[in-house]
Amino acid sequence: MLVTGGKFKSNEGAHAACRRTVKTRIRVFPMVNIFTGKLGVQQRVLPTYRVPFFDTLASRCTDGLSVFAGLPRPDEAIACEGELEIAIRARARNVHLMSGRFYLCWQRGIKDWLDHWSPDALVVAADPRLLSARTAIRWSRNHDVPVIGWGLGTLNESRGRAGLSMVSRLRSKLYRSYDAVIAYSSKAADDYMRVGVPAERIFIAHNAISTEDAKAAVDRFPAGGKEVRKWRDNHGLTKPTIIFVGRLIREKRLDLLIESCRAIGEHFDLLVVGDGPERTVLERIAAERYPATQFIGHQEGEQLALAFAAADLFVLPGTGGLAIYEAMAHGKPVIVGQGDGTEADLVQDGRNGILVAPDDVGELTNAIQSYIGHPDRIREEGQESRHIIDEEASIGKMALTFVSALSYAVEANT
Repeated sequence: MLVTGGKFKSNEGAHAACRRTVKTRIRVFPMVNIFTGKLGVQQRVLPTYRVPFFDTLASRCTDGLSVFAGLPRPDEAIACEGELEIAIRARARNVHLMSGRFYLCWQRGIKDWLDHWSPDALVVAADPRLLSARTAIRWSRNHDVPVIGWGLGTLNESRGRAGLSMVSRLRSKLYRSYDAVIAYSSKAADDYMRVGVPAERIFIAHNAISTEDAKAAVDRFPAGGKEVRKWRDNHGLTKPTIIFVGRLIREKRLDLLIESCRAIGEHFDLLVVGDGPERTVLERIAAERYPATQFIGHQEGEQLALAFAAADLFVLPGTGGLAIYEAMAHGKPVIVGQGDGTEADLVQDGRNGILVAPDDVGELTNAIQSYIGHPDRIREEGQESRHIIDEEASIGKMALTFVSALSYAVEANT
């Protein structure tokens, strides 16, 4: 079956209903699984964790996919070592301007890439700080190419369009200029709709990463198995274990987790996986407030898999997304602080974990306490975490949502 414009096709009789809910509105559209043409994707950087997704999406583009991306600032600690196997990498020359809330980025070579690749559709980062995205949009309009924005939402308070600042109004104009918008989460979708993007243009693609290594690790290192018991013995873990995984920065709020464990008493060993500028300070806090805390630094591969296998419960009080996803892929129930909204689509209270208010030690403490003495709950919610990752928030589903958004954008642009 061909969809309007001849850009897409789907298998005959395989139109499984795919639904997306923003607030109370539900739109049902045909599941489209192949993009016939060239796809261009502009990103500020290409993190290692994104490589499997872009290769998966490229496998659904008949004429290829090119990713235009540069390198992060040295202080960002973003791993960008992965090599694409199906998609094509086009290297941007990122020029980083200012920092913090005033940060901007310009990418040299954007027009040369577009002229050379000549995509039939373009996905750009829906981030006003990426100045070169506007050049990409102008190029697309001049060449009758549909443009899809992909982003985290507005990250502003929900005050309604009438309460938006001048900067937010300019952002709103940018977001409304896209032929379609792909949101990382339901919260981001609500953000876009709040600033005036029509609901029918908004698609939700949960921020998925590859889980193949996690699946293999769960089979290789079952909880209670010989290698896991040995690993726990080597690290002196004698009690049920809480694991924290992430960069040791203030935004992760590991200090809140340490304080909650202190308030509960030594029912748990606390395992901290990660490194960062706050490590020395946090080690001092832990030594004073909760000595049953072990900092084992940054871990990868087999050692990270063993750390997850040795733990019972994952807790992340502050911002983060990928660590939550990875913990769920390893079959752990998760307690997570509310952040940018991506966590709300992954963590379902009473099913696979608990969402807690940010900076609320009391609520975090109560959430952790609710797992004490309930190994069956820990096991069952861990299984639900894996189910959510496998069936509801996989890379495959993420790619299908992108193709469906492209289908809508092509139709809207014709």
